[in-house]
Amino acid sequence: MKDNERARQVYRNPSVLKKCVIDPKFAYVVALSRVLNALNSAHSLMMSAEGRDTPAALRDRMNSIFLVSGFLYEAIKLIRAMTKIFGGDQSFETNLRLILKDTSGQTLEQMHLKSVRHGGVFHFLPDRFADALAKTGMIECVFASTVGEKRGNIHYEFADYIVAEMMVGTRLDDSVVVTQMMEKTLKLVMQFVEHSENFIADQLNGWGFEVLPASRGIPEDQSQG
Repeated sequence: MKDNERARQVYRNPSVLKKCVIDPKFAYVVALSRVLNALNSAHSLMMSAEGRDTPAALRDRMNSIFLVSGFLYEAIKLIRAMTKIFGGDQSFETNLRLILKDTSGQTLEQMHLKSVRHGGVFHFLPDRFADALAKTGMIECVFASTVGEKRGNIHYEFADYIVAEMMVGTRLDDSVVVTQMMEKTLKLVMQFVEHSENFIADQLNGWGFEVLPASRGIPEDQSQG
């Protein structure tokens, strides 16, 4: 790691943490932070498959998109819940509230994110797959593909393509719809990450958290309790 890329830790002593855990707002900030972890991990899955043209790499790219979509749907629900407790907070109003006001994001949520979240990411219900199978435009079925005999390299691609159709809401060869969906999803992810990081930083600063070089670790006199 280069000097200008040194790791940092946002940390505060136990006395501040004790105040935070009884503040109703803190749990929402922790939950929002968890969403960012999930989104960043899903993005890492996409990056790890970059430049590779294998069944496993295609599987990882497709599932990265599915996971991001499901996480975004849940993230929007979280932001709506946060309006009850953060309404009027300047940082919330100028960051996360903007996501709820984005009509493009609202359309994406209802037309694409909801269906893939319920149909193929967090729920694996046969009746939802049956509905999708009844509507599919695919006339051929490569059910699975792999390279070599190593366990875990296999991609059950037909199942993923069915979920992709759930997400798109139409045929996968409708390039206009697919392109618009992907562009809106990327835009929403970028907005969400930027606004969330700004909001979390504002909240942590208000609670008295501080940024320390990771190499310092947790100060000895603050490591107890």
